[in-house]
Amino acid sequence: MSTQKRKIIAISGGVGGAKLSQGLAQIVDHKDLTIIVNTGDDSHHYGLFVSPDIDTQLYTLSGKADLGRGWGQKDETWNAMDALRELGEDIWFNIGDKDLGTNLLRTMRLAKGQRLTDITRDFAQAFGLEINVLPMCDEPVSTQLKCSDADYDFHDWFVAAQTKPVVKEVVFRGADEAVMTREVTAALADPSLAAIIVCPSNPYLSIAPILSVPGYREALRNTNAPVIGITPIISGEAIKGPTAAMMQTFGLPVTASSAAALHADIFDGYILDARDAAELDTFKATNPDLAVKLSDTLMVDLPAKQALAKAALDFAETLS
Repeated sequence: MSTQKRKIIAISGGVGGAKLSQGLAQIVDHKDLTIIVNTGDDSHHYGLFVSPDIDTQLYTLSGKADLGRGWGQKDETWNAMDALRELGEDIWFNIGDKDLGTNLLRTMRLAKGQRLTDITRDFAQAFGLEINVLPMCDEPVSTQLKCSDADYDFHDWFVAAQTKPVVKEVVFRGADEAVMTREVTAALADPSLAAIIVCPSNPYLSIAPILSVPGYREALRNTNAPVIGITPIISGEAIKGPTAAMMQTFGLPVTASSAAALHADIFDGYILDARDAAELDTFKATNPDLAVKLSDTLMVDLPAKQALAKAALDFAETLS
């Protein structure tokens, strides 16, 4: 990678994206790494402002994440939730005691008029991180699922209803009023930017909310740095979550080619899983303007995360 162009941006949702962020953190100087994180999942629970994808990034990068459970902090206790249940509260959204502290302080600071960007920066520093973790915007943007039976807030659908209601449309409430922060704008326009990696996150629920904020698509189309996407689909199945079910509902074949096409306008290159080598011709026909690379995209452990991160950066260098 050129010494003049060394900065790296990852655009990410929560768990799946955080795996690649962790891989990038193994091979990129932390001061040169920026993670732009989806906040469409942000919501209020128990009077607290909860920002799940930001916290998943912070906990994963700082080694605090419960990787087995897939969310929250490791070595967690649940005294607050147990107390709420004892008082008769119907608890379907669990927040551990350590995680509760994060959300409590965030809520207190937001109530004082502070920016989510500044709060996230301070949390990252408190966790010993030099990586620049940026919310996609400071204004509230809420992912709404219009389903066959009702309209749902994200966590009502994802957690309480366990993604069972069939999604007819995804809407990002508040996106039109949101703006790219000065920190995001500066990161995307940095002349030393070498690559932008769009992590293998749900294209509807993790990437689309970010792109719904005015200015993002234009900035990604106009950047001089290669923008690399990574498939969330392997062998016709989603690596994690409801991506495959949503693609089927929207009438799309569950393939990497279809997933790439959803946001093909922002990509310069796309990484397919090596298991899908037979899909190369279809991919090229579906996405004729994209360069394509095969790699192992199943991040089962830290070496695999690091290997995929290196493959993405090497691919970007060939396109720069």
